[in-house]
Amino acid sequence: MNAECSIPVSNLDPKFLIFLRLCLRGRWDSKALNAAREIAAADHFNWDALRQIVHTEALAPLLYHIVRGKNLVSPLIEEEWRKAYYHNACRNTLLLRELADVLHQLSASGVDVIVLKGAALAEMIYDDIAARPMSDLDLLIHPEDLPMTRQILTGLGYAPVGVEMQAGFTEEFRNEEIFYKGGLVDIYIDLHWRLIAPIYYQRRFTTDWFWETSLPVKINLAPALVLGCEAQVVYLCAHLMLHHGGESLMWLHDIAAVIRFYEEKIDWELVISKAKEYNLVMSLQRILLQIADEWDSPIPADVLDKFLALEPSREEVRTYAWQYEIMALRLFADVAGAKDWRQRLRIVWDTLFPTREYMEYRYKIVHPLFVPFYYPYRWLRGLRRVSN
Repeated sequence: MNAECSIPVSNLDPKFLIFLRLCLRGRWDSKALNAAREIAAADHFNWDALRQIVHTEALAPLLYHIVRGKNLVSPLIEEEWRKAYYHNACRNTLLLRELADVLHQLSASGVDVIVLKGAALAEMIYDDIAARPMSDLDLLIHPEDLPMTRQILTGLGYAPVGVEMQAGFTEEFRNEEIFYKGGLVDIYIDLHWRLIAPIYYQRRFTTDWFWETSLPVKINLAPALVLGCEAQVVYLCAHLMLHHGGESLMWLHDIAAVIRFYEEKIDWELVISKAKEYNLVMSLQRILLQIADEWDSPIPADVLDKFLALEPSREEVRTYAWQYEIMALRLFADVAGAKDWRQRLRIVWDTLFPTREYMEYRYKIVHPLFVPFYYPYRWLRGLRRVSN
């Protein structure tokens, strides 16, 4: 429903991490595959542990796309990855067919759409819809088109997932809403009207530039937009860092693949400028330096030097850090990011005292009389550390 599940990269056995990264780099670097082959040939390489990591990270389709026929893994594992690849091919075919229907309907109603993440990358960047797993379809619309889009999705058989804390809270303080429809495959549409979740960035990280530089494409013959190359780099780095702590082999590979695909077309001075303008210095600094160092990405040395010289602001450091501390600090980050006292009071009140319907849904409360007792439970849970 959300982006693909992943194990934090920092928690992986270094040997497995190096092996997987070399395999993924093998899409464009044959020497990386040779290095991976040497690691695989070593004694006591734990293939069962590797298979579990690959399954959890949903990397099997992409790995099969890269290593098939190269005698890099055992026939048993290659066959396992082959099945995952063709299963993903069938699933993604159905997802992209459904996406085309949604895009046609939205276009007919005058709703502009930017397709994000997996669905935008599978055909253009990967050139193989079977290689890139997609857990959902991510779409960006203009905020004023949200009521119309909700109506269209409902007419197509989709229903919103979950319950709002208070009426209107999602639209005002969140960046997305998830819709679901069952069928041959379960389809989730992650509908965005802002790009980044933290409230501080909802004001700072406006979407105007992303719309202005978007590129027209056809996805399964349906009209749509995708982010321009510089916007793609900025967004993917910000998303990975602010939503997932910079930890995911799949998304790191996405960014490396985008940079290699566009290569000399990328205006790196513009990327640096947007990193400073949007207060995303730390996000782009960390991800791009890692991509250059570990993924053999063609980022010019002078660009890396300029990123190294940048200093993240106090607000950026605080906003990032509070996303991954105790849950109460995430609330404080939202309050600090609000534009005025009215917003701050509403965020606090709606978060501490959501509706009865929300409480029953969120905590699976079996009897309405139990609801009041779950509010203190909710507040105590807010003192837990946020899980990444």
